Amino acid sequence: MSYLSDFQKALKGNPFLVLDTETTGLTHGEVCQIAIINSNGETLLDTFVKTKMPIPSDAIRIHGITDEMVKDAPIWPELVPQIKTILDGQLLVVYNATYDRSMFHQSGERHGLDKIEWKQIATWLCAMEAYAEFYGEFNSYHGNYKWQRLAHAARVEKVTVENAHSALGDCLMTLGVVKAMLKGDE
Repeated sequence: MSYLSDFQKALKGNPFLVLDTETTGLTHGEVCQIAIINSNGETLLDTFVKTKMPIPSDAIRIHGITDEMVKDAPIWPELVPQIKTILDGQLLVVYNATYDRSMFHQSGERHGLDKIEWKQIATWLCAMEAYAEFYGEFNSYHGNYKWQRLAHAARVEKVTVENAHSALGDCLMTLGVVKAMLKGDE
C-alpha cells in the first residue's frame, strides 16, 4: 500500500477536519494564527494567536500578520483546551502535518506547558505527502515523491485560491486539494 491509497481509504466517505496554522518562522517559531474547518468547509475555529515573541519581518512578508493584529488575540495556553476539544478523536488533515504539529509543540514550550501528544488526540494525515504521490513527480535520488507547495497543488487541481497564507484560506485550499485526490480515486 502507498501513503496515497491509505490516505484516500481513511477519508473516503468519512467526516474529517482540516487544520492550518500561520507561524512566526520555520525554526523556533510559534503559532500566530490557527484555523480548523470540517469536511463540509464549515469553520470551527479561526483566530489569531498572541505570540510570546515579536513576529519577525520575514514571516510578516509571507503571511502579512503583524504584532498589532495579534495584540488582543488569545495566547496559546488559552486556546489549547478548545483545540483539544475540537480535535478529540477526529481524522485530521493538514498540509505538512509534521510542521504544524512541531509548531504546536514549540508554542507550548514557549509558554511552559507540559508536552501534549497531539498524535494521541487526533489521527493526523498529511495532505502534502499524499499529494506528492498523487502528483507523481518522483525523485529517484531521494527515492520518494517531490513535495508540492499548497498553492501549486491548488492551481493544478483547479481549486480557487483565496487568502493564501491565511490559516482559513489555506484550510479551504487544502480541502479542495483533498477532494480532488478523493475524486481521483473513484
